[in-house]
Amino acid sequence: MRILAITPTFYPSLGGLEQVVLELALRVGEHGVQMDVAHVAPGLDHVSETVQGVTVHRLPLYGNRVLGWAPALRKLAQGYDLLHVHDPQLMAISANVRYNCGGKPAVLSTHGGFWHTNRGYILKRIYESTMVRGAAGHYQRVLASSVGDYDYFKQYVDRISLCSNGVHVKQFNAVVPSERRSLFKWIYWGRLSRNKRLDLVIDYAADARRRGFPIDLLVCGRDFDGLMPALKAQVERLHLGGCVRFEPFLDDEALRAELTARSVYITASEHEGFGLSVVEAMAAGLVVICRDMVPLNSFIEHGSSGWLQQFDGSTADLERLAQLLSSTPEKVATMSNAARQAASAHDWEVAVPRFVCHYREALSTASA
Repeated sequence: MRILAITPTFYPSLGGLEQVVLELALRVGEHGVQMDVAHVAPGLDHVSETVQGVTVHRLPLYGNRVLGWAPALRKLAQGYDLLHVHDPQLMAISANVRYNCGGKPAVLSTHGGFWHTNRGYILKRIYESTMVRGAAGHYQRVLASSVGDYDYFKQYVDRISLCSNGVHVKQFNAVVPSERRSLFKWIYWGRLSRNKRLDLVIDYAADARRRGFPIDLLVCGRDFDGLMPALKAQVERLHLGGCVRFEPFLDDEALRAELTARSVYITASEHEGFGLSVVEAMAAGLVVICRDMVPLNSFIEHGSSGWLQQFDGSTADLERLAQLLSSTPEKVATMSNAARQAASAHDWEVAVPRFVCHYREALSTASA
């Protein structure tokens, strides 16, 4: 079986979607599947190259990710049995797959859809009410990346299955806590974007310090939305300069080193397509503090394998956080072990056979 993964972003960009596409391409070979990648985006030159052994075709999208045309996709797609499309926006790439790929069978991974933020709210609502059903309905199967995506997209399509992304669970299982690991040492890693609400993370760190908990927070990730000046100003205003640190990027070795000394991963994100970093943190035995929302609350049982907050700034919510920070070492160790166990269900070795099964069923449906 030959499959072409079609994605709007890919290596050397780093993020959850990019990791999923690369890992699938690397791992499905063990199941008799050859997967190549078509990276389709504005500004690309039409070239082919190899990334970690995966054949990658860079195809220019003329226009933008909302309205764009990728003529080179037509000829490329004909050499494959199935297309696996990664298109959260369900716009230009899905349109090209539908109208430019000669009826080639295709499946869609949702990756959180297009409601990460409310920017363009009116236009998104119009598109949602008029176009989503047709755009998603073209696919032989929609593979919902999370419980939240499944609940959303089942309003528009019948051929939908929950097919969560995989995580490097074993890699993060290898993190061994040091004697320096502390419940007061927090970390966030991932995209620095508006929906992640890092301003609230900093506010909660400040409140915890006012209550006597010596919080040390490390924030690392690429600044996608130009948030750094405002976040640094917030840190200065709250007198947190000595206890909040920003890093643009940590490679795997540096991240694992930080995780040996830190016990808490914290995110106040308002929207997640899957929550890759949350599951990675759980696999490393960290206590995850996150918003009580789908899909994150499907990974975490409050007080057992993690800690759920409202992040509404209320006295009750802040006291709820203080309750966690007052936990005994024994309680923290129990939560850490439960987090590792919960994360194991999302290991790539579990996820890849699910994808391959859906590929085979989609091809069977298309040929029926």
